[in-house]
Amino acid sequence: MIGNLQILRAFAASGVVVYHTNAVIAGVHTEFHGVALFFVLSGYLMCKISDRSALDFARDRIWRIVPNYWLSMAALLTIFTMWTYWPLKHTLLSAFFMPHTSVAGLFPVLGVGWTLNLEMYFYTVFTLSIIINQSKAPIIAGAIILALMGGLPYITGNKAILYYYTHGYVKYFVFGIAIWYISEWIKSKYTTLRLPFWTFPVSLSAYVAATLYAVNPVFAVPSLFMAAILASNSCADLKPRAIMLMGDASYSCYLLHTIFIEFLRHTGIAINGTFLCSLGILIGSWVIAIIWHIYIEKNVSILRHRTTRKSLKANILYLLNRAIPASRS
Repeated sequence: MIGNLQILRAFAASGVVVYHTNAVIAGVHTEFHGVALFFVLSGYLMCKISDRSALDFARDRIWRIVPNYWLSMAALLTIFTMWTYWPLKHTLLSAFFMPHTSVAGLFPVLGVGWTLNLEMYFYTVFTLSIIINQSKAPIIAGAIILALMGGLPYITGNKAILYYYTHGYVKYFVFGIAIWYISEWIKSKYTTLRLPFWTFPVSLSAYVAATLYAVNPVFAVPSLFMAAILASNSCADLKPRAIMLMGDASYSCYLLHTIFIEFLRHTGIAINGTFLCSLGILIGSWVIAIIWHIYIEKNVSILRHRTTRKSLKANILYLLNRAIPASRS
């Protein structure tokens, strides 16, 4: 586990939450490019695990993304009884990450799931790239993504396909791949490089200021990520325990925070971007996310690791026994 990347995860998820509270910071309504940071992170980390077989890679990504996404969708549909009126076709296409137009426009049932459509697209391309040539899979994946980004407008007029697969955020996957190769070269070239422990905190502070001063994210986001990796590779990797837990729960926070916000709206609470409102939602979102991570996400991970050894029935019984302990009479 790279501590600096866990900090980035927690920071990116927090930025997205704050954005959805309608908060304005120093006159700027921003999510601190949290989605872009997540995509750079994906590009980088997929390079780290590209030595797996295509089947293992795809299975790992599906287990990582799909169960918690489906459970979050189910929670949304149940809490707000959306299943009684939401079109089934829209729900199914959303669940399987298929770009489409619907009553919700171009967005899936769970609104933040639009970024997962891009994530799964990237994972699909990366899986195919491993099949083509495993040692060069990251380069092939990056080339395919850029080629489709530039070429699809000449091939199709499908609004949904063009919105997603030519979206400006797609290039951040490629930035993550590039950072992987650059950082690995630096690590091999400068084996004795040592950086002070404050390298990454100072870089993150500079990034926040740059975002508020509207520095182009195409420069700012990769720069911050490169600083995190260089610091990590140079004895300046930070691992504060609480933030490591937040990093682990960042996916849950990303999935669940808009459900929490919508619940507050239904109870009559105005999401007005005031300091107390935004802080309360941020804290509440993380509390919910950490609980979900501990009791849901971790059990999904346990089930995932047991599937290669036991039957589905045995796995379900195992999880039920964990969730519902035997009587303590």
